[in-house]
This record gives sequence, structure tokens and C-alpha cells, in this order.
Amino acid sequence: MAYPRGTRFPVFPAAPPPSDSKTQRVLGVGWRVIVRSHGGEQRVTLTDETGTNALATVADGAEVEILAWRPHRGGDTRYRVVSTGGGVEGWLGGASLRTRPAAPPLIVAAPVAPPKTVTASPKRTRKRAR
Repeated sequence: MAYPRGTRFPVFPAAPPPSDSKTQRVLGVGWRVIVRSHGGEQRVTLTDETGTNALATVADGAEVEILAWRPHRGGDTRYRVVSTGGGVEGWLGGASLRTRPAAPPLIVAAPVAPPKTVTASPKRTRKRAR
């Protein structure tokens, strides 16, 4: 009796890597992120929850904290943010946010022991008991 060779399960080709235009970075609630404007504008508009009414504007490069997020069907994920500088609050699209640059690693030097000082000890004299 002949047995089939190979795996029991079908082998599927690997999924193609995502293109940059479709890749979205996941941002977490409580993160501090940077506002990014598009098209050379200096400010980004914060809107209400539906994205229809403008509430305020935030400068490009301003730091904001993410309070909540909501997936947007067929579009950009929306994030509720508050400005860390002025307390302005509203909703932004995920394309208008970027993570903060990574801080350089903190290098902590190991404690250095003070140098040992060597002192000459006086000569000991022994008295012999007779």
C-alpha cells in the first residue's frame, strides 16, 4: 500500500508584505504622540466625534495624549486626543499622528570604588617570654 508523501495540510504561499500606503501603526490609549500636518499646513483641525464639526486647531509638531480611539469603517482610525500644552480636546485621524522619536538609551556607569590606600604598618616587635 502506497502512502502519499508530504504534509497532511495544504501549503499556502506567504502573504505579500503590506504596502506603506495601507499599513497603519497602532497607537495606544495613554500614549503621548506628535501631531503631523499634511500638505505643508501649520495646523491640524480637531473635530467632534463624527468628524463633521471643527472644534479647535493644534499646531504641527505639538504633543498630544491619546484618550480613546475608534476604528473608522473603510477609512482612517480616529483618535480622541488632548493637547498636553493647552488642554484642547478633540478627534483626529490616525494619519495626523506619529509616535515620538525614541529617546537615546540611558547609560548608567557602574559605581566606582574609591582607590584603596595602602599605609605602611609599624613593625611589630615580639617579646619572647623566657
